[in-house]
Amino acid sequence: MAAYGWLICVMLLMVGSLASSQNVLGHNHSKYPPDLSTICHDDSLTKGYKCEDYDVITDDGYVLRMHRFPQGRINYRGRGKKPPVYLQHGVLVDASNWFTVSHADQALPLILVEAGFDVWLGNTRGTRYSRKHVSGNFSNSDDYWDFTFSEMGKYDLPAFIDFVILQTGQKVHYMGHSLGTTQFFAAFSEWKVEKKVKTATLLSPISFLNHITAKGAIIAAKAYIPEIVGTFGISHINLKVQPLSAITYALCNFPGVNCWEVFAGFSGPNCCMNASTVNLYLHNWPQAAPIKTLIHLSQNIRTGVFSKYDYGDPATNLQHYGVPEAPIYDLQTSIPKDFPLMLCHGGPDALADPTDVQRTLSLLSSHRNIHQIYMDNYAHYDFVNAMTAKDDLYPDIVNFIRTHNHR
Repeated sequence: MAAYGWLICVMLLMVGSLASSQNVLGHNHSKYPPDLSTICHDDSLTKGYKCEDYDVITDDGYVLRMHRFPQGRINYRGRGKKPPVYLQHGVLVDASNWFTVSHADQALPLILVEAGFDVWLGNTRGTRYSRKHVSGNFSNSDDYWDFTFSEMGKYDLPAFIDFVILQTGQKVHYMGHSLGTTQFFAAFSEWKVEKKVKTATLLSPISFLNHITAKGAIIAAKAYIPEIVGTFGISHINLKVQPLSAITYALCNFPGVNCWEVFAGFSGPNCCMNASTVNLYLHNWPQAAPIKTLIHLSQNIRTGVFSKYDYGDPATNLQHYGVPEAPIYDLQTSIPKDFPLMLCHGGPDALADPTDVQRTLSLLSSHRNIHQIYMDNYAHYDFVNAMTAKDDLYPDIVNFIRTHNHR
């Protein structure tokens, strides 16, 4: 999610100068080149930890990849089975983003493994590890990309959670960052997972978007840029192509340039990033994204509400939802009042703005088990990639999960 404003600005330039290019913009006869590698085969990410791959099939036929980190380097001395924790990334990244750090002791999944948890990482539909469908060639069609975070919450998260429960025999502790939190809210609002999850930890939680300060995202939403791109029959974008990828690498490795500071224009000024990790981030970012998802996010920016995708006319909305308007997600009643929920947010976050987070918290004011951590110097990336999070944030998260594990 942190690169959303940057992404839209690039889209604007592409529409003006490269609209006919089929290498960057997805048309119905373009193919997103598959990446045959996996996080589990990349020691720069896993830092030598044991890692297992699993494929999960959603109710609508998408084949998604999960990674499991079952054991740490320190022998587990707890009683019984290890509690499972499922982590979900945001938009334009995949599960590799959790490992964009300098050392193993800074990566949240590995910290959780060493704390005695059975750690599972999901990759949402459309990312390089989750680019398959049970219907074969369907994954190379425009119809494959007909989804937003609503479908991720309705299909992807429940499939991941059910799979972890099947493998472990236990309820799941959920953890999401950025759009991974949006998917969580969507899943709960669909009444899909509330009885299968013990706790939820939401990093940079995003439901409402009307107070974001990322200029590119605001301008693009108000100018209807994603909608305009969609009128050209473009189903998705893939910015990880040449020469754009090479140009980005060159710019970020130019003497005196710290690309984390460049990204700060879209995420907010991150306090605690290691400049040496930029190339690792660029190796895995950005992932492909559906135009429909960007339209959905832009709709929520403009309207100031947290709703499902608006098809633009009452008849089509009625066909999809049974009502003429896009339904608003109900956070007040869909999340049980005693459900342990931790929201971690930061002052300079340009996407999970404190005003919007407080609006979410106000809707949950009658809930009895809400925990809030406010980091006054943390922006959007810091919650996953900061060098200091292992000391000033993650211990509180571990304690929160342990406290509520017997729920």
